[in-house]
Amino acid sequence: MQMEDTAVKGPRRVPEVVIGCLLSIAALTVGTMLVSATRASEAWGWFSKDASGFFTGLQFLVATAQAVLFIYQLRLIRVSLEDAKVVSAAATRQARVAEDTLTKIERPYVFVYNVSSLKIDQWEYEGETGSTLSVKYSVANYGKLPAVIEHMQVSLSVHDEPLPPTNYDYNHPLAVSAVLVPGEPRNDLYEGLAWDRVTIDPYQGDAADLGGKELFFWVIIRYRGTFSSGHVTRACWRYDERTGQFVEFNGGPEHNSQT
Repeated sequence: MQMEDTAVKGPRRVPEVVIGCLLSIAALTVGTMLVSATRASEAWGWFSKDASGFFTGLQFLVATAQAVLFIYQLRLIRVSLEDAKVVSAAATRQARVAEDTLTKIERPYVFVYNVSSLKIDQWEYEGETGSTLSVKYSVANYGKLPAVIEHMQVSLSVHDEPLPPTNYDYNHPLAVSAVLVPGEPRNDLYEGLAWDRVTIDPYQGDAADLGGKELFFWVIIRYRGTFSSGHVTRACWRYDERTGQFVEFNGGPEHNSQT
């Protein structure tokens, strides 16, 4: 921007200097003409009888013509500079668009998909029993460059609206191996929630009593690429009790988006 400002301000000062010089020359010329006129006996006799007066007048006309030509030329230069500035700005915009397009193409894209139906597991340990709600899902990089997982949050929650997911465990597969090469899927990733209010029915199947609340599955993955950073994938699902499947939760970009 500093170079552009200098290029714009520079030509605007040139006309002032040139015009000042031309006016000085014109004033000197007029002074010379007046001196020559006072020495002549008639008002315009110097023009025909005095050779120096004749040439001084001729110089005045030439100087005036040069001044007009200089002003016109400087105006043309200013117009050409403005056109060049417009062309330069357009070229800069095109370069930025090309760079942005290349960045969007040559970067990783991490997706969360293949969310399974809800599974209810019964367990017994040292005389105690309980149940766990669980879901499996997949994560893959479908970009052109490897993705490095920097941070991840994932959880199942029962509430009126999705609760912010908690940080993943240190032994999570994406924590143990944080680099996703292009096209690499990580399947059968597990997330569970301890839940005791379960109706056991060997004929109709077990069902979770959510107490009028909603069951949400939410994943947030922050990652970077080889030449880019600050990418975030957000994916949130809501459990549909009628079908036993998870459906996408349309809550807004804070729940489902990719940057």
